[in-house]
Amino acid sequence: MLDDYYAIDQSELPVRKNSDLYYAKWGNIIEPIDLNNPIELESDKMGFVIVGFKCDKGVYINHGRAGALEGPEVIRQRLKRLPWHLGSHVRIFDAGDIEGVNRSLTDLQKSLSVVVERIVSLGLFPIVLGGGHETTFGHYMGHMNALTNPKETIAALNIDAHFDLREYDKTGPNSGTGFRQLYDLNSEKGLPFHYYVLGIQEHANQMHLFDYVAKHNTLKFMTGRELYTKGLSYVYRQIDAFIEQVDHVYLTIDMDCFSMGVAPGVSAIQPIGLDPQAVVAILQYIASKNKLLGFDIVEVAPAYDVDFHTSTLAATLIFYLTQVIYQTKQKYKEL
Repeated sequence: MLDDYYAIDQSELPVRKNSDLYYAKWGNIIEPIDLNNPIELESDKMGFVIVGFKCDKGVYINHGRAGALEGPEVIRQRLKRLPWHLGSHVRIFDAGDIEGVNRSLTDLQKSLSVVVERIVSLGLFPIVLGGGHETTFGHYMGHMNALTNPKETIAALNIDAHFDLREYDKTGPNSGTGFRQLYDLNSEKGLPFHYYVLGIQEHANQMHLFDYVAKHNTLKFMTGRELYTKGLSYVYRQIDAFIEQVDHVYLTIDMDCFSMGVAPGVSAIQPIGLDPQAVVAILQYIASKNKLLGFDIVEVAPAYDVDFHTSTLAATLIFYLTQVIYQTKQKYKEL
């Protein structure tokens, strides 16, 4: 049995309707799946698996606004309302959640890694709903453990206002240390850690973090201001140069990359941030490179949201990302 794993309550999901896809919404398509049980899949269909990481212990330790553990459920509810555009050759499963009020952050991250590894072993594509940005360490570890060739490289692409490269203190790992943990994990295995964060806000990061990045040539960033002034063509060229160096890409989206006017329900609000239209274009461009292993969306804190602005935006990002992921997989399958 998988630790800290709770399968979705099947009574919460409607029966799948195949006959009216033109009128269907995601809520009509999502199917329950229990990762503890044997699973039969159709080889001619692509499958996405939603799993929630109901944990914001790292946010609390990092002195952020707690509440992101409620993010997975609210994102699910907003996603179910969106129209279904992926036809009959894609299946969407909901595998339930990782959670454990009395478990440590390290325990929950390990449990998430095992669940992600299980999803990948089934040939399915994981979509992880955080939770705080401590989600990153468990999600990435799951992909690393699933590699058939341990020498293959996995880059981390982060859409975020923060580096999340902080040093550990006496309280241990938190939502701001995830990518420092990944750097150390790769170093222990003798592998480079390729990391690119898009959307950095200078007012939200201390100078020692810029200094740390400057001293490590596999760590890259682009500020939100650069993304705004230099335009998408420039961003795409930088992404191309970065992705060419690696075998695979793990993608994470911190909803605090957007301004508080667009995304008020996050752990750390931003007075300025990225344009959602630009972010959608960037995400779809990343997906078109055919190197994505999985993605997560983190830091949605419903208690601070206004009229579901943040959770609806998170669901909308999933809507547009899955379209290009599926189209790209089909394209490369036919080549």
